[in-house]
Amino acid sequence: MGGLVSFSGLSAWAGASETPRVAFINPGYGDRGFWKDVSDVMHVAAHQFGLEIVEFDSNRQWPLMAENASRVFAMDPPPDFIVASNEHQQGGRIILEANARKIPLFMILNDLTDAQKSRLGHAGKKLPYWIATLIPDNRKAGYEIAQSLVLADQKQHADEAQHDICLLSLAGDWNTPASLARLDGLDRALAEFPHLKEKRRLYANWSYEEGYNRTADWLPEGCLDAVWAANDDIARGAIAAVEDAGRVPGKDVVVGGLNWSTDGLKLVKAGKMTMTHGGHFLAGAWVMVMVNDYRHGIDIQKMGPDFFFPMQAITRDNVDMFEEKFANRDWNIVDFSSFSLSGKDGEDTSYHFDLAHLLGAIKTDH
Repeated sequence: MGGLVSFSGLSAWAGASETPRVAFINPGYGDRGFWKDVSDVMHVAAHQFGLEIVEFDSNRQWPLMAENASRVFAMDPPPDFIVASNEHQQGGRIILEANARKIPLFMILNDLTDAQKSRLGHAGKKLPYWIATLIPDNRKAGYEIAQSLVLADQKQHADEAQHDICLLSLAGDWNTPASLARLDGLDRALAEFPHLKEKRRLYANWSYEEGYNRTADWLPEGCLDAVWAANDDIARGAIAAVEDAGRVPGKDVVVGGLNWSTDGLKLVKAGKMTMTHGGHFLAGAWVMVMVNDYRHGIDIQKMGPDFFFPMQAITRDNVDMFEEKFANRDWNIVDFSSFSLSGKDGEDTSYHFDLAHLLGAIKTDH
């Protein structure tokens, strides 16, 4: 494995191999769902930067994720870098073992919780080989999903006086930092829109099936005007249950989700979902930008070490524009090197990980 070279501290890597290897501990599936999107865009960006991804898929099973972490640390030779997430709050052990082995590690999408940090420390300080954390603004996403439900209901009842909106909230899980942050955003919206009445808050384990079952079980119990869903799979399940009950999604019941999934985009276009929030799977590419910059002497820890990037809503107003460029999910059309800070001394020294710059980075021959 490569050694480390200090630029104002621990900030750059001197690799011994021509093709540095990045071990990615994928908490999800490699062949479907959200984490496949993360993986796909990560592989494209890594290829552009001359990096090799060695991926360990955990299929949303925390015991398998723990086993995969052990497999990573048993690699011979060790990986040059590790990318991991604090899914199921498994990140603490991974960070500690990476530091003990002096392997630079980047956390994406789920940071350590405050309680974990109080025990273990922070990136770049007590844990110097924990280089940085890259996470999306989940609180804003949770808030804007709820806000979209209020606005959609108002549009449906434009000629009526303001009325209470019966809300079913379907969270992802009870302990993943991203899930908790989205719920924080929902709570902010509930405080701001008192007529949005949360009747029940349930956990759907990020899945279509549980989204369907939770909604189907609730429908006979009480009123339902809106469903706040933590991701598109849950939203799709809720929509199917609403339809099976003879009600019309987007009219009788408004539903909002998150992930920018292909199915989510279709439901937005069909008027069955208010929005699919997201873009956070692009963290797979953004972290490759950061790994590449770290390799080339950019002081990532001095800049951060905590990096936040915005998630954005795709609605009926902008879904056609998005699909025109990315309907095929061909991320090879994006020049991810344009997001790198390497070689840009004296220029803008901040990252612009957002939809507008993504569109601006499409290669001219596409």
